[in-house]
Amino acid sequence: MAKAPSNEGLYQALYQEVATNIGCRLSIERAPKQRTLYSLEHGTADLYPSTGFDEHRSKYLFYIPNGLYRLEPYLGLTPSNVPELKKISDITQYGLSWIFEAGDTTQQVAEALQVPNEPIVDLTTDRAVKMLSRGRQVFYRMIQQDYFKYLKANNLRDLRHLNIATHLSCCEPKSHILYTGFSRTSSYYAEEPNPEFNPHQEITAENYPYRIANHSIAYKVAAEIQNLKDSGRVNTLYQNFIIKQGHTP
Repeated sequence: MAKAPSNEGLYQALYQEVATNIGCRLSIERAPKQRTLYSLEHGTADLYPSTGFDEHRSKYLFYIPNGLYRLEPYLGLTPSNVPELKKISDITQYGLSWIFEAGDTTQQVAEALQVPNEPIVDLTTDRAVKMLSRGRQVFYRMIQQDYFKYLKANNLRDLRHLNIATHLSCCEPKSHILYTGFSRTSSYYAEEPNPEFNPHQEITAENYPYRIANHSIAYKVAAEIQNLKDSGRVNTLYQNFIIKQGHTP
């Protein structure tokens, strides 16, 4: 999705088609992640366009496969005096705290690694770079593609002149399929017990205690997304907006 105030991009194109095809109107609202999640949890927002499955968030989100996927190589930024990191957990040796946007599932990763961490509201790459350039003892993980886009946008070759070290081998890439997250408290959502749920297996998007009731708008959304997937339309949009334009979903 383009920078505000424009909403142009893959998600707008996809969900506009979905809305038009089922006779609904699409309204896009942009907000920091923590506020967005609050809105989804309390039903004042209806859906989140694309996300990985998270069991905690499944308490208030129903996950609909949307035909998209994500492969994200990462790199890390630290103060320049930190030697090359081989893994994120090494940051504890250098007294660093992992910073990320408040509400991001990155916090679960940081806590699993038992590293100091600091969720920050409205954290952006610009803000993280400023924090590091001013001597803050923090670690910031970036999608590799976003890093090179940042350098290009600011006409930079690297960040060394800002006393920032770039670590290329510290972070495992993330690869997973993506889902539309539909708010379970939305007025357009209704559910019923899922007869195919297996309580002896872990909860996933594919093994969930409930399914969408077929009289709801959410059911129409899920059915139309499936139609667009089956017809190849989702892949066409992905090729047009992501592959040809070089963006990350």
